[in-house]
Amino acid sequence: MKAIEFKKLREEFLDATIKLSDEKRIEYTEGHHNENVLWNFEKIGETLGLLPMQVLSVYMQKHISSVFNYLKDGKEYSESIESRISDLINYLLLLLCMIQTYKKKREG
Repeated sequence: MKAIEFKKLREEFLDATIKLSDEKRIEYTEGHHNENVLWNFEKIGETLGLLPMQVLSVYMQKHISSVFNYLKDGKEYSESIESRISDLINYLLLLLCMIQTYKKKREG
């Protein structure tokens, strides 16, 4: 793939990934999507006695396992590999959000 093609692919894929994040956040945060993008991880963590990052790690692991299975056998199952990659990117962005948010809370 040429650099120009890669640039186009990257921009289109990341735009779609961000759109997906915005759409899913409304559902997963149960109406708290504007006040706290981490709401669902914090709520589930409270319910299960886990830290929000631990909850996030479970969500991420599911997609990591799917990607590794795809790398082994090249098969897609319930979701496309592109969808799994998008979800992982979005979870990594949420991890970044957690790191920033919780650092500020510790320091403030």
